[in-house]
Amino acid sequence: MLGSLIDKLSSLGIAKKKWSKKDVLNIFSELEIELLSRGIPPSLFERIRDRVSIKLEGVETRGDPRKIVEDAIREAILEMTPKPLMVEELKGERKPFKVVFFGFNGVGKSLSIVKLAKYLQDMGGRVLVVSADTYRAAAGEQLEGYCRAAGISIFKGQRGSDPSAVCFDAMSMASARGYSHLLIDTAGRNYLNKNLIEELRKIFRVVEPDLRVLVLDGVAGNDVLSQCDSFNEVGYDAIIVTKVDAGGPIVPLFASIHSGKPVLFVGTGQSFSDIATFDPRVAVELILRS
Repeated sequence: MLGSLIDKLSSLGIAKKKWSKKDVLNIFSELEIELLSRGIPPSLFERIRDRVSIKLEGVETRGDPRKIVEDAIREAILEMTPKPLMVEELKGERKPFKVVFFGFNGVGKSLSIVKLAKYLQDMGGRVLVVSADTYRAAAGEQLEGYCRAAGISIFKGQRGSDPSAVCFDAMSMASARGYSHLLIDTAGRNYLNKNLIEELRKIFRVVEPDLRVLVLDGVAGNDVLSQCDSFNEVGYDAIIVTKVDAGGPIVPLFASIHSGKPVLFVGTGQSFSDIATFDPRVAVELILRS
């Protein structure tokens, strides 16, 4: 993905014995169309360009110039990447620890919730999953099926009932019965509208979540960036990226940098155990080597 950039910057350093900010910026400008066509998002391209030009400015080409360039790019990208949020950090003084999940239809939200629930339960937590999608019967049935197969408790509201009321009742039950974590699934949408925004805001007011998580589709490529932007109005604290086994680790890297939010975990398959922490270093090495 960045091979031609690394080659050009390395040759520049050899020719001039050290890099100047102006020359580095010129190389980026020369390769801009090529790099964008290879999948570097425009917003990230500019940020990488600015950071790398500063890092290389005035640096002398001692030793291996290619390594100097690669190190500068690696450091620039990792400095822009929020530190991943570890699942083990999902606990606080208040019990239960409340997490609200949302995202577009078809991103794998329900499966991701149950994966996290099973992970927390295997760590010794007592988890209650809440189906707050009271519009589509199929959504509740799918989530219930996943929970049953994974051995996770689920709380469901009546179809057509107020999602916030369902959440309130679930919180009362979770507190009374000593659950450590409350994971709330909300209705997915193919597009955002005013009603959905207000519904999420109302759920946030009622639940007062400890964490608001946006679930993204890992095979959507750079379209995940527009998914991130779509939910800026309601706000979120972390992201989950699904289907990384198909989409690759670069997608969560770009999504995390673009949104400025940490990755909670990535989905790596269809099994309940296919959940992994996100290591941005792996994604960066892939970018440097491809």
